[in-house]
Formats: sequence, structure tokens, C-alpha cells
Amino acid sequence: MTKIVFLDTETTSLDDERGEVWEIAAILRRPGAADAEHLWQIRPTLTTADPMSLKISRYYERRLLDIHAPGEAVELASPYLNELERRGEETPPALIGAARVACKLAELLAGAHVVGAVPDFDFRFLRRFLRTHGECWTAHYHLIDVEALAVGYLEGVAGGSGIDERRGVTVPPWKSVELYRVVGVNPDGYEAHTALGDARLVRDVYDAVMSAP
Repeated sequence: MTKIVFLDTETTSLDDERGEVWEIAAILRRPGAADAEHLWQIRPTLTTADPMSLKISRYYERRLLDIHAPGEAVELASPYLNELERRGEETPPALIGAARVACKLAELLAGAHVVGAVPDFDFRFLRRFLRTHGECWTAHYHLIDVEALAVGYLEGVAGGSGIDERRGVTVPPWKSVELYRVVGVNPDGYEAHTALGDARLVRDVYDAVMSAP
């Protein structure tokens, strides 16, 4: 089984030349192991941010770093932190710096197939983030888009099986939430426009399509 990383980011703009990534979630899947969730927040520079992007991702409501200097970061989820939480031994998030996040992310991505929703968006932001901090994009160059997977499944396998709900759903420009519902994943059960919530949704849509008969 291939090493897979289900990936999502929240950014300060849709334009990767003006905006920065401020939240990164990665769910690592390895053969024979439970999925491992990782989550970081990074204090971005907001001088060229798009206010609408900040609003959609609820930046000011959810950020943990406010008066901190740009480039500071916190780790919010990892196998170690998740185990502490399970045992009731939670510790306050510690500042680790964006360079440390980049180092850990590059190691996590090494050789992995990345799965996302329009993953090229995340790739463009993260490639620049990694380069800024002395790292590189280490994942496999094939990016897997769950929206394209869902469309292919619905048009191909499900096309001849009487799934009436698919009609019109796969016509561009499609709505991702409609695609997800038709393949059996209800997006209402996930925290939208959060990196970890969206990464979990991506994983479950991928599993729904890839495990379908």
C-alpha cells in the first residue's frame, strides 16, 4: 500500500503570490498503521492578505497567534499530542517556529501521494512555504484530486447503475459538496474551511470512492 497524505491548508488569499498559508493539516496513512493527524497554525504576514479569505476561514475567530511575530507557529495535533489528549495530559501549545513546521512537513510528505480537494492550490502555497524555510516539496508529483475522483466514479461506475442523484451534479462547474453527498459523504458533518476538518472530509471522500464496488 502506498504512503498517502490527505492535505488541506487555509491561506490569507487565493493568490499564492500575495497570500500565505496560516493553517496546515496533514493526515498520514501508512500500511498497517492508524491514520495520524497533524495540524499547525502559523502567524502570517497580513499586509497583502485578502479580507474575504480571512473571513471565510474565520481567521480572527480561530487564530491562536495574534500579537506574535510573523513566522511563529504552534503544533496543535500530532500522534504524540493526540496520545496526551487521550490520556488527559494535555499541554498548552508551544511556539515552535515556521521553520520547524516546514522541516516536519517535508519529512511527512517525503515520497507520499498527496490527496486533496483541488490539491494544486495547496501545493502552490506549500511549495513556496517550504522553500522559504530551506525545505522542498518532497511528495510524489502526482496530485490526487477527490473532486475529479468523484466525478469519474459517478460518470463511469455509477453511470450505469441507476443513481439518479448524479444527474447534473457532474456538469462543470460542479459543486464539491454535491459530489460528496452523492458518493455517500455528508459534508455537514465536518468543520468547513478549517484545515483539519477539510482534510478529514477529503480522506472520507477518497475512501468512499476507492472502496466502492
